[in-house]
Amino acid sequence: MQETFSTQTRHGIEFPGERMEILFVHGAGGYQDDLPLAEELHTRLGLPVTTPRFPDADMSAAGWRSEIERHRNTLAPDLVIVGHSFGASMALLHLADEFQGTPPLGLVLLAMPFWGSEGWQAEYTLPADAKLPTGFPVWLHHCVDDEVVPIDHLDRHAARLPQAQVRRHTSGGHQFEGRMAAVAGDVGTLAG
Repeated sequence: MQETFSTQTRHGIEFPGERMEILFVHGAGGYQDDLPLAEELHTRLGLPVTTPRFPDADMSAAGWRSEIERHRNTLAPDLVIVGHSFGASMALLHLADEFQGTPPLGLVLLAMPFWGSEGWQAEYTLPADAKLPTGFPVWLHHCVDDEVVPIDHLDRHAARLPQAQVRRHTSGGHQFEGRMAAVAGDVGTLAG
């Protein structure tokens, strides 16, 4: 199952060149909870947003990375990947660990857990030697009041990914209530 939010209008926003698309990777077991985030990106940007349902039964990094790749191959080359929580971790791991092919236009990562310390599962850990393409745009968004993924995970990712633009929101919780305009703004910068 997957949702695709698509429209013929562009909501008054001009996007030069090819039509950009968004692949939204939901959090672990969070398909239904994350659909409003994907839909709001579509509404704000007027761009197609594909939100596949990742399997709850297979929470392996290999399984999720394989599904991300499968969906990437069905979408336009002008693609932005937006990931939330566990999905953000898997999107980053997919692109930073021995990635082959043409990368997407950028990554926008929301409430991403930092794996590898304090008992978090090593399978999800970004390898120490993992690198993103030079100049590759990455945004890290996190809300200070997130009760699922603590805000200090943002600081750890910022140290690990010095090229990332960091967006620390004072409120919005784990589901970015009232904060998706900022997320959409960062996605929109990749359209030019």
